[in-house]
Amino acid sequence: MEKFRKYILNNKYFTWLQLFSNWLMQGIFHADKTEKAYKILFTVFFWVIFFLIFLYIINTSIITSLIFAFIIAHTLNWFVNNNLYVLLVHRMRWLKTTKFELFNQLEDIQNRLELINNKDWIQFCVSHGGICKGTLNKHSDIDVSIIRKPGLKNMFYAVIFYIKEKKYADLKGVPLDIFICDTPKNCIDRSKGQKNPIVLLDHNNVLDHFYPDKLKISINEAKVLNGEMPSTNL
Repeated sequence: MEKFRKYILNNKYFTWLQLFSNWLMQGIFHADKTEKAYKILFTVFFWVIFFLIFLYIINTSIITSLIFAFIIAHTLNWFVNNNLYVLLVHRMRWLKTTKFELFNQLEDIQNRLELINNKDWIQFCVSHGGICKGTLNKHSDIDVSIIRKPGLKNMFYAVIFYIKEKKYADLKGVPLDIFICDTPKNCIDRSKGQKNPIVLLDHNNVLDHFYPDKLKISINEAKVLNGEMPSTNL
């Protein structure tokens, strides 16, 4: 399956298929419970609204109303809750990015996190992936995980932050893959056990409890790893 995925990714005649698969799946199967529930409820809510519009205002049949309402609701979900540039830059590789743009976006996220007055909803926030390995390139994206605290109110705050950061990144043309994790374990599992996350926020000083190897790094240390800053500047 992985070989087939790489073949599709590297074949310019087939990469467009990822556009359809991304629209269809929208990361649902890889999402944690909060993110999954939010995306499903988003689609269902607008599906009902558009269904009623088609059925009672446009006067289409029930089947036609259901089909067209779902397509519109699902597409709206895709536009709102997915980062277009992850698809275009990282997966389809039709566009390119720069290390400067990626690090600039990561610093902006960190600054916005630090400026939040009420941080009670979040346990910590980290970045994983190639940026922590020193393998950033013109087709890389940045992975950010928000680990929220339990509770409906905290879920609401996490979703709001998640949406806003996706749209900030879209406006700048930056490929940002941001996730809501219900538990630290989900964050660690999602990164396949990566031990050296970039720390964006750890106001509760709990990160060492979940990453006992204490290999966490800063954004500047990640810049050194990726050749964006000489080690003498640390």
